[in-house]
Amino acid sequence: MDTVILNLKTRIGRMLEEPEILNKISVWAIIFGLTEGLGFIFLLPAVTSLETGQASWGLYFTQWMIVYLGLAIIGGICLYFPAILSYSMAGDMLRTFHRRAGEQISRLPLGWFDDSKAGRMSRLVSYELMLAGEIIAHIIYAVQYKTVTVLVIVVGVFFWDWHLGLPLLLALPLIFVILLVAGKVGKRGKAIGEPGQVELTSRIVEFAQCQQALRAAGQDESYEQLNRAIAKARKSSYKELWLESLANILSGGIVQFVVVMLIIYVGNLSVRGVIPPLMAIAFIGISLRFNQLVTTVAQFVVAIETRRETLNSMDDLLVAKPLPAPIEAKPLPKPGELEMRDVSFDYGAAPVLRNISFTVPPQRMCALVGPSGCGKTTIARLFSRFYDSVSGEVLVGGVPVKEQESSALMSQLSMVFQDVYLFDDTLEANIRLGREDATFEEIEEVARLAGVTEIIKRLPEGWKTPVGEGGRSLSGGERQRVSIARALLKNAPIVLLDEATSSLDPENEDNIVNSVNELRKSATILVIAHKLDTIKEADMIVSLNSYGEIEAIGTHEELMKIGKTYARFIATRAAAAGWQLS
Repeated sequence: MDTVILNLKTRIGRMLEEPEILNKISVWAIIFGLTEGLGFIFLLPAVTSLETGQASWGLYFTQWMIVYLGLAIIGGICLYFPAILSYSMAGDMLRTFHRRAGEQISRLPLGWFDDSKAGRMSRLVSYELMLAGEIIAHIIYAVQYKTVTVLVIVVGVFFWDWHLGLPLLLALPLIFVILLVAGKVGKRGKAIGEPGQVELTSRIVEFAQCQQALRAAGQDESYEQLNRAIAKARKSSYKELWLESLANILSGGIVQFVVVMLIIYVGNLSVRGVIPPLMAIAFIGISLRFNQLVTTVAQFVVAIETRRETLNSMDDLLVAKPLPAPIEAKPLPKPGELEMRDVSFDYGAAPVLRNISFTVPPQRMCALVGPSGCGKTTIARLFSRFYDSVSGEVLVGGVPVKEQESSALMSQLSMVFQDVYLFDDTLEANIRLGREDATFEEIEEVARLAGVTEIIKRLPEGWKTPVGEGGRSLSGGERQRVSIARALLKNAPIVLLDEATSSLDPENEDNIVNSVNELRKSATILVIAHKLDTIKEADMIVSLNSYGEIEAIGTHEELMKIGKTYARFIATRAAAAGWQLS
């Protein structure tokens, strides 16, 4: 029991701003446990005094009633103030975990977020976090003071009369074993039910996010993967319910049986004249309270065990190893320069990049070209330090990214990806994200350069128009323009463009190309593109083959003379440009 509480306090202490509050609650629990336990022990001398009319332990019955009044006052105080502390601690834990979880997520490598993490995190920071808060608000204090009360009762009764104390003392190890088994059964039930619930949450999130694709496939009303997840979760929930019921039967039913045996035992002592009848009645009352206390503790232990997976998940998130970074920013000897030195990388399977080495001088435009899956986007992610390379060095501004403080690295980079995410806020707020202290005149200027001004004129509330979650009220091309405006506003020395002009209509493409030309005046640009016009405009081109290796570096004309992968790529693009629907 003590091990369970100690482990629980240690884990929750890591999630609190003021972990010392746990020690305060423990002190209150000990005081209240002693007070309540003594209240039951004093019942024996008080009853003796009532029965004989003589003083027992130096006090008469009336004086014992005064003692009980004092214990009641102390008990009321010990219930009120710890309750305030417990609720305060629960609120502290909820706030602190949300903040630390956000900070931790922002530092973790993208490889940590596998397919199940979105649903898992959604469930963790909502439903499961409230379960953990319930442990703090209602369980920790109660388990501690009830445990102390039980121990005081056993010791006190044994001190009063060993005939009464011995059976209670012998019952404790048996009850402890029952609690241990019940806790394991409850934990097993949670382990069976939890995966199904996590998968169901992930599928619900997927179902909500992918409505466009599901409707196009005619599966918006009956999504088979979601149906299977629901069936699996229902089946595992039934198993979890049965095991938790068994845990409650073990912890409650068998403990009840033990107490019944105690009552039979003390009744037998009374019949034999070993103890007086009134003393037997008092002990039966103590035994019933003993039963209630132990049963409640047992139920709380089962509850703690069933919530252990939640605590494990919270621990897993908080102790996950973020990308290491120095505390202080280093001076940059080559601002605006991008470089890779013999870089190799994989996502845990086959290698994606092999021995990549190239340098992009400041204020130059470099295009990455190659077949799908050759690692172009991975190169951009490595420069952004979304991942760390397996081997070799990735440098930004002449300093390895592993040696740069995170915010200092991000201040050098603006990123525009093919799939642009806009926040559920106004159009102005989404552009201002590029630089929070920008004036409205600066925002208007970058909006004009990126072609966002034309969008604003069509929107009902202009700059103050909400764009919806993910920017769903705007088209893909319009979202790209907003993303370009962000990059222009940030005015970072390096801009990473990942297929920013892919699949856009001519009007949107012209706006984005014009914006890129504006960026070229002051920034180094690394662009991943398939458009011939964009590639030809680059100062240098890095051509990758299908194995993730650099095949050649040069201008468009130089690479065409070399031939190989780049020449085939250009020929394919040129042929595709003439395609028509007849």
